[in-house]
Amino acid sequence: MTVLTHARITPPLAYYDGLYSFQQDVFDTCMEHADNAHDAHGYTRAMQLAALAIAIDLPASGTIVKCACSHCGDCDAIFDAASPGLRRVEPSGPYNLPRYQCTACTDGHPAPHED
Repeated sequence: MTVLTHARITPPLAYYDGLYSFQQDVFDTCMEHADNAHDAHGYTRAMQLAALAIAIDLPASGTIVKCACSHCGDCDAIFDAASPGLRRVEPSGPYNLPRYQCTACTDGHPAPHED
């Protein structure tokens, strides 16, 4: 008998839609810079600025991401990319950064290959 367990829901660090438009613009720009960084220093600096823009502390992993759920499309959670229970999804945007579904979306929606 197979037993399926739900992922432990990890609370987001911030919500994109809860940010002021200026914060969203700066966050997006910093994430683009991190994505296109040519070295580790540039990546780290861009992540630090992205965290600063949305008024959070950069987690120990050094990487924050916005939920990339392809099902609901409107999840605005921003979270630590090293959080447990995340599901990696295929890159489908302009960024090379890792794309993950947050734990709530992982529990609530099937994996993209299960559609």
